[in-house]
Amino acid sequence: MPVIRPEVIEQAEEYAEQFRSAQPFRHVAIESFLDAAACQCILDDFPGFEDRYALNEMGEVGGKAVRMNVRDVSDAYRELDRYLQTREFLDFVSAVTGIPDLLYDADYVGGGTHENRSGQSLDAHVDFNYHPRTKTHRRLNLIVYLNNEWDESWGGALELHSDPWNPPANRTQRILPLFNRAVIFETNEVSWHGFSRIDLPADKCSLSRKSFAIYLYTKERPPQETAPPHATIYVPDALPTVMAPGKVLDKVDVQELQARFTRLRTQLRYLYDREKQFGALAKRLEDALDEARAAYRAPVQGYATQSQPPQGMWVDQWVGRELSLTIEPQRVVRGMTLELWAPDQLNGEQVLDLDVSGQRWQHHVARGSRSSAPLPIRCAAGGKIDLRIRAERSFVPALLGGSGDNRELAWRLLGVTLLH
Repeated sequence: MPVIRPEVIEQAEEYAEQFRSAQPFRHVAIESFLDAAACQCILDDFPGFEDRYALNEMGEVGGKAVRMNVRDVSDAYRELDRYLQTREFLDFVSAVTGIPDLLYDADYVGGGTHENRSGQSLDAHVDFNYHPRTKTHRRLNLIVYLNNEWDESWGGALELHSDPWNPPANRTQRILPLFNRAVIFETNEVSWHGFSRIDLPADKCSLSRKSFAIYLYTKERPPQETAPPHATIYVPDALPTVMAPGKVLDKVDVQELQARFTRLRTQLRYLYDREKQFGALAKRLEDALDEARAAYRAPVQGYATQSQPPQGMWVDQWVGRELSLTIEPQRVVRGMTLELWAPDQLNGEQVLDLDVSGQRWQHHVARGSRSSAPLPIRCAAGGKIDLRIRAERSFVPALLGGSGDNRELAWRLLGVTLLH
């Protein structure tokens, strides 16, 4: 049985143009996306709402159920899953979005079947940006809606936002979640999306908002779109515009405010718990780093010991603006040579002021170059060599857009050789 209609695949260029020109960020809505019979089978086999699949971030049962184990649902879902792994499907999505080398997610992290009951909403948010297991970049969401009827007055329409932090300037695009309508949109740091509170009329209370979602990844992504790893980030709704001075609150107003404050409190509680987890993790990492620093020694060749770790050097041998190192030779030292490297990121040659037990030199290194600095020092066995080096230039990798490294770096110490 076919899965995506052949006519949809044939119109990939047309959908690509719609995707590129869409606002407030790149997306496309495709009608009659799946083969009609296949889509009906997926709806017929849609799993029932179970509390165990409806737990929110705090472990409480909510109004949204998610089934990520789609291969266990039915033959129709297994057939759909097999198709989502094919080159035909992935190449089609790449042709529409312009994103090559897309990767299928066998884990369906956050994806699969989604069912939202009346009263449920989804605050504007940007999604988590890395797969938790593979560490690949999340690039696209593809959602197929499975609702034979849906009215805009019921809420629940997919809303794409330009800037939910600034309601007066926020531009939105609404897409009704109608049967066999697919929406493909990019996921990055500005792809804000969600849906307003579902409010079904009394004669439609048996309905729910049903959809099937997959997320696609890549091993790499453009540097300008790359951000440090983060979880899903929500922006709670602002105060309703009808809440103005002098308004008398009715029952509906109070229910709306209670729902909003409940969501806010739930999010804050979740962030508080996550903050504690991050704090505990940071403490363990700091302790591990302290142990590593205490055990770390500079790369010295020769008959010598180091009773304490160097100051101003990291374990990857990068050095900051100032380095302090004490070496205790076990044999007579008749000279010392430093091997070092100055990075390309400096805004000129590196100039190092060297002080070795009171003797001073200056050494120049062209950026992007390796250099040797022979020093005519003398030291008796059992003595001490106090090495102090100050660099003229430094840089912070994170400020240059190359990485999330916030260290101030000046040069790398490749080795210290004692001549006996």
